[in-house]
Amino acid sequence: MIETATQGVISGVMMGAIYALIALGLSIVFGVMNVTNFAHGEFVMLSMYLSYVVGTALAWDAVVTPVITVPLLFFFGIITYHLLLHRTLRQMYVVQLAVTVGLQILMRSAALIVWNAQPRALQYSFIQGNFEIGGFTILTSRLVAAVVSLLFIGGIAYFLNKTWAGKAMRAASDDFDAASLMGVNYKRTYALTFGIGSALTAVAGGLLMSFQQTDPVGGIRFGLLSWCVLALAGLGSIPGLVVAGIIVGVAEALTVSFFDPRSRLLAVYAIFILVLWLRPRGLFGRR
Repeated sequence: MIETATQGVISGVMMGAIYALIALGLSIVFGVMNVTNFAHGEFVMLSMYLSYVVGTALAWDAVVTPVITVPLLFFFGIITYHLLLHRTLRQMYVVQLAVTVGLQILMRSAALIVWNAQPRALQYSFIQGNFEIGGFTILTSRLVAAVVSLLFIGGIAYFLNKTWAGKAMRAASDDFDAASLMGVNYKRTYALTFGIGSALTAVAGGLLMSFQQTDPVGGIRFGLLSWCVLALAGLGSIPGLVVAGIIVGVAEALTVSFFDPRSRLLAVYAIFILVLWLRPRGLFGRR
């Protein structure tokens, strides 16, 4: 039992890093723009399908496909902001809710029309296989995905803290009116924010396609998981997102290891509800 639990923890930590990367895009959009994007999971689903298309057409490995899918999702995010979200920023919360839920349904339906309900997966990845350390099995694909996820999370942290555009995004997050008075162009900042949040799903989508498949309803799971990670971490702490992602990943993996795999999200939501009850701001939230 101890060996099984340890194996579950190892797998959960690696998946948790990917969940943290997905949640980071959601956190940036919600923290800077104060927009509750219920379609975030569908952006991950779309990214996985685009990774499948690029990988199949060019015979590329899934982990290389973000070279093309990241710019595509970045510009798709900017277009989505200008066409849909820009007009809702000063509206009632229910308007934003309706727009993002509508976008969620639209993207899911479009994926179903284009790719049908049959799951799609890339046939080969050069990072397939596994190796053993201390008697525990490490899947190469998940390890690479976890390392790349952490590198991108670190890169975003550097961008937000060291670049002018990143500081403008943080300023808009802390005080929109004050940032505007200091010369921050909120339209460009918000478009950049949503573009980056969308581009991060492209990175995660390519990494996920290296070891699993996708289908039109797959975005539901990633959307719910990313909200759980964000709620556990709270706003304002990127290291907190990593810790929260690992908590979610480990909880999910241990549930699969010791209980029915169909109840894999049971422990995740139990922890989610417990944290909201004891600490509504999240474990590391500033606000």
